[in-house]
Amino acid sequence: MDEQAKKEQQELVKEVAGIVAPSVADEVVKRLSENRSARKAIFGGASEKEVANSELIEKKMKVADFIKALYNKDFASVKAMSEGTTGDGGFLVPTYFASEVIRLAYVYGVARANSRVVPMTGQILKYPTASTVTGYRIGEGFTITASKPTITQTTLTAKKLAVLVPMSVELVQDANVDVVDLLTRLSAEALAKIEDNWAFNGLAGGEGIIQNSSVPSVIMTSGNTTYDKVTLDNLLDMISNLDESAITNAKFYMSLSVFNSIRKIQTNTGYPIVQLPGQGMPATLWNIPVVFTRALPHATDQSQAGKAFIVLADLNFMLFGDRRQYTVDISRDATVIDTDGETSLNLFAQDMVALRVIERVDIEIAEAARAFVMLKTAAS
Repeated sequence: MDEQAKKEQQELVKEVAGIVAPSVADEVVKRLSENRSARKAIFGGASEKEVANSELIEKKMKVADFIKALYNKDFASVKAMSEGTTGDGGFLVPTYFASEVIRLAYVYGVARANSRVVPMTGQILKYPTASTVTGYRIGEGFTITASKPTITQTTLTAKKLAVLVPMSVELVQDANVDVVDLLTRLSAEALAKIEDNWAFNGLAGGEGIIQNSSVPSVIMTSGNTTYDKVTLDNLLDMISNLDESAITNAKFYMSLSVFNSIRKIQTNTGYPIVQLPGQGMPATLWNIPVVFTRALPHATDQSQAGKAFIVLADLNFMLFGDRRQYTVDISRDATVIDTDGETSLNLFAQDMVALRVIERVDIEIAEAARAFVMLKTAAS
């Protein structure tokens, strides 16, 4: 190669480098910037917030990888990422998923948020409850009269609650942190709804506040067969039926639509008795807080005669046994009922999967006659 050719080649190399190098440099800087928090978490210099965010993403990705491995039937990977196995052999999801479902369930669920949550380490737990002891005033040298509480036991037996979340195949195959967020929220909402229905209405005979035969009832006067006929005197009668030891932490539980019916009650001068339009929440009735729940009847219900629709209770006397274990499984070819409660979804035909989440809990009522009372409309 002559000198002229070498010179031209060197100039060409410089020219190419001038074009390519900035582009490569820009791409490198971009990628380093995207992974800045992760690099700092490894090499130091990251803020506490950046480190926490990096760890949170890592936990979510572990759940996402767990779901993808479960879908692909890669049980070796599932077992490696699982937190153990339950008594019936199902794999427990990574701890992050369980703790996040529990956290969100407190947000969406009334029963879990207000009752006495009892951690269960086994399938069955006997939980002691006791009546109060008696105190006396005595003179000097007098013998103190002994008293002892009456100890009773409430048996908690963990039972399965399950939800099905139909999802597209693509969502599961490409599961990421956003899919994990969606799944935990949907699971928590659905489980909290079942828990509330169990606590207030019962899922089987004798369960829940309304089906418990020991819970006293206040019945509205004859002819008042609909929820909108409720009066403040009815609510006062409910308070009178509650034991004084339960009044301090008692709350009224009802649907928002029923509470709106109470809001319409006015004085002779036309002012609302309960709450002026400009007053904020939370609301109270006779200075007792009101909590809204979707589990109790709504003002639009077709049949309202002879039904309980408002509960006054201290839910500290409701025991919520929770094993805090969640198992997840995936079906590719089942037929499930959609969220409307009627439409059948053939997963195979519609290229979908159903992700099943199971928890183990129990809900039992202690001191039913003292700490609970319900309001019923007249039968006729």
